Amino acid sequence: MKQKEDDLIESLIFFVPTDSLEKTLIALKDIREYSKIHNYRVPPKCMLLTGETGVGKTFFIEQYLESHPSYDVSCDDGEKTIVPVLYCQLPKAKHPKPVVSQLLSKLGDPLKRPKGDVRELTQSLVYLLKEVKTELIIVDEVQHAIETTNKNVIQEIGEWFKILINESRIPIVLVGVPWAKPVIDVNAQLRRRVRYHFELSNYTLKNFNKFQMFLQNVQKKLPLNVYRTLWEVEMAFRLFAASHGNISELMDGTIIPACENAILQGKSVVEESNFIEAVNENANFKEKNPFSIKSVRDVIAYQQKTSSKFKKNAKRKEERIVDAIYTKIKFDDLKLSEVLSKK
Repeated sequence: MKQKEDDLIESLIFFVPTDSLEKTLIALKDIREYSKIHNYRVPPKCMLLTGETGVGKTFFIEQYLESHPSYDVSCDDGEKTIVPVLYCQLPKAKHPKPVVSQLLSKLGDPLKRPKGDVRELTQSLVYLLKEVKTELIIVDEVQHAIETTNKNVIQEIGEWFKILINESRIPIVLVGVPWAKPVIDVNAQLRRRVRYHFELSNYTLKNFNKFQMFLQNVQKKLPLNVYRTLWEVEMAFRLFAASHGNISELMDGTIIPACENAILQGKSVVEESNFIEAVNENANFKEKNPFSIKSVRDVIAYQQKTSSKFKKNAKRKEERIVDAIYTKIKFDDLKLSEVLSKK
């Protein structure tokens, strides 16, 4: 019985791309193929991927890396590792050197080059990238450059990204929160290289039908039946209320824990009580539990109105990051044109 429970819980780890992520995947394939077709002789197309916390950026990157893992091949000197996709997080640094060092470390730099100036380290990095046949570089948390509040730091790191792109001819994906865009705006050449900009957003009532379509795809992946169809409009609105339209809160804070509760209780169907329990256990949810309210018309939900932003001139450090603003909505605010009909 324990093994069956473990297997069911293990099967809850799955990836369902949103409509925006599917478009991002297509663009990633495009920029990789573009550089390969031109044999890395022309400047690459690059991408900026932004979104609020919890919209699915991290899980998306993890799944992408899992789909494009490093592997070993035989060569004259024995074996060497091929790294098709190189990933790192931008450290909180005041110059590019820690970024170069981290990328070298990720590649397993055989010479372990901690010393040297940025130019020398960058040359070593470009050489190694060619050696391990890297086709794409993903740099996460690019907003760390902005958090220094120093324009010179932003310009220096932006300039270094431009140099890396020009010398390696390998496409780069810069990932961060919505206010990370100034990293590329400070350099005209870098801005021209970063041709794609995808912003992953929380769902709102305006695209509620896409939220329902996402729930359709999620339900197909679940190992258990659910007491109500997830994407049916009233159920979908309760799930929206429990998550504020945020994918992470929807999956990790509501649907997955509800399924886990049902599995551990030996149920074959995820019941309403499992959803109530899951939302009650979610420390991030502060409102009245939408699954405990009898009429869906009495459920209060919140949707994102504005994006988060960075105030570099704030008097106190803790006031620099301004959170996204959410507005209150109710079920009756839904319009028929925004709802996916079950018929």
